[in-house]
Amino acid sequence: MKGFNVTWKDCVVKKVLDQHLLEEIPKSPQRVYVSMVILREFHSTAVLTTEGQHLDVEMVRAGRTKNQLLSRVVLQKRKQVAPERRTGRAFNRQMGWGETCDYMKPMCGECPDCLLYGFAAISGEGAQRSRVLTDSGFSIRQYEAIQRSITLNAIQDTTQGGIAGSAFAEREHIRPQVFFPTIETAVDVTSSELVYILRNILSTTRYGAESNRQGYVKNHIIGLLFTNTEIMSNLELTQRVFDYLIQEKGEKIHEEPLVQEEVRQAMLHALDEVVADSYLPTQLYAGEELESVLSGLRQLWKSEEGNREWLKNLAEDHQAYLKKRSK
Repeated sequence: MKGFNVTWKDCVVKKVLDQHLLEEIPKSPQRVYVSMVILREFHSTAVLTTEGQHLDVEMVRAGRTKNQLLSRVVLQKRKQVAPERRTGRAFNRQMGWGETCDYMKPMCGECPDCLLYGFAAISGEGAQRSRVLTDSGFSIRQYEAIQRSITLNAIQDTTQGGIAGSAFAEREHIRPQVFFPTIETAVDVTSSELVYILRNILSTTRYGAESNRQGYVKNHIIGLLFTNTEIMSNLELTQRVFDYLIQEKGEKIHEEPLVQEEVRQAMLHALDEVVADSYLPTQLYAGEELESVLSGLRQLWKSEEGNREWLKNLAEDHQAYLKKRSK
C-alpha cells in the first residue's frame, strides 16, 4: 500500500459517482440505475451446466440484423452472482461484518451482502429485495464452435504407477477464450455501495462447476451507464456484438477464437447505438472517462487510509438505512 495516500472524500471515483447516485439508501424505490457492462473472458475450460453432463444451450437469433437461428451457450444468472457474493462475504468476514450470516441458516439482514443482494424473510423482520439486477448471459459464438467433451477415467490405484481404467463419464466444457458480454445493474445504491459491488466483480475469478480446477475468468468493465431504467438485456447486447463482428470478420467468426480487443470495440459500438436510441437521458462512461474511474478504484483499494474511509462510509450508509427501515 506504500506510495498511495488516497482519501475517500477526494477520490475521483467518489466525485464521479456522487454526480449520478443517491446520497442515502431510500426506503422506497427511486429507480436510479447504474448498469455495469462487463466482458467475461474465460481463460480456461469451464463447466456451465445446470444439471447433467451437457452445457446449458438456447436456440436464439444470431443478431438483430443477422437473424438466423444460432445455438448459444448460456451463463446462467446464478452462476454469475453466486461467486461474486461469496467474494463479498469473505471480504465482509475480514472486516468483521456478517460473521454469523449463513446461507443455510437465517441470514443476518444487516451486512453489505444482505442489504445489496437481498435475503429471504427473517422471522419478524421481513425480507430484502436484491438491488443488483442480473440476467443470464449468452456466448457470442455458437455452441458447436466453443464446446468440447472431456472424458473422465477411473484410476486403479492398487497397481504400480496407477493404471487408467475404462472411461466412466464424459462432460461438456466450453473452451478457453470464450466471451460472454453481460450487464449487472445496481438500483438505488450509494457511491460506497457501488464500489463494493465493483470490487466483488473485479476480484472474482472462478465461475461454473468444478471451479477449484477450472473456470478462470477475467472480468473487464467496458462501460458504466447512468439512467432511470435498464438500458438493454444481455441477449440484445450479445446480438449487437455479433452483428458488428460478423460485419468486420465475416464467416471467420465461426472458425477461430475471438480477440479481446475486437470484442471490446464491438461492445463499445453497441453501447453507443443504444445510448443514441434511448428515450431517457443516459450518461455513458467508457474509454478514457471510464479508465479514470478504474484507475481511481485501483488507487483507492491500495490506499490504507482510503480503504478505511470508504468502508466507514459504507457502514454509515447501511446503519442509516437500517435505522430508517426499523421505524
